[in-house]
Amino acid sequence: MNKSTNGKGNNPSRDEWETPRELIELLHKQYDFNLDCCATSKTKKLLSYCSDFESFLGDGAIAWMNPPFSKAERMIEHFFKVIKNGVMIYRCDNMETAIWQRIILKNADWVFIPSYRICYEGMDGKGSRFPSALIGIGVKPPKNLKGIILEVRVDGTTTDGIPSKTKVLGILGILPNEL
Repeated sequence: MNKSTNGKGNNPSRDEWETPRELIELLHKQYDFNLDCCATSKTKKLLSYCSDFESFLGDGAIAWMNPPFSKAERMIEHFFKVIKNGVMIYRCDNMETAIWQRIILKNADWVFIPSYRICYEGMDGKGSRFPSALIGIGVKPPKNLKGIILEVRVDGTTTDGIPSKTKVLGILGILPNEL
């Protein structure tokens, strides 16, 4: 077991890692977020933010969330309960975890895995040791980013019009000039 993370990888020392300004600005242009679900007055990326994640209700919000690592499971679960339209960022180095299997993959419309490591603000070094993913619900996948989009749908129709009776996890495509 890795003592620095208690074997879970959600080390509280990473709780203050902030979304890079360039990334949130690019995403904000596409989604026009109106709520930063997990922020403090110091870390907020939007004018409207919520520092008590269990109190946010989502009411019509197009939300952004970068959950603190030590509280990620509860926050992600709450995000999917109350947010109808939004995007979050979370580590994707191990999609076999309960957070991914029980929460994210069962609730997300899509998962976008960038072809590069995110360099969070407030961390030392040139990038995190693990990859990150953007996870969306009720909105289209991101544009103008290099990476792979995984579509996740339950009992509906995939974006290519193919009916789906069960959960589908499929690669929609690799964006041009990305490999």
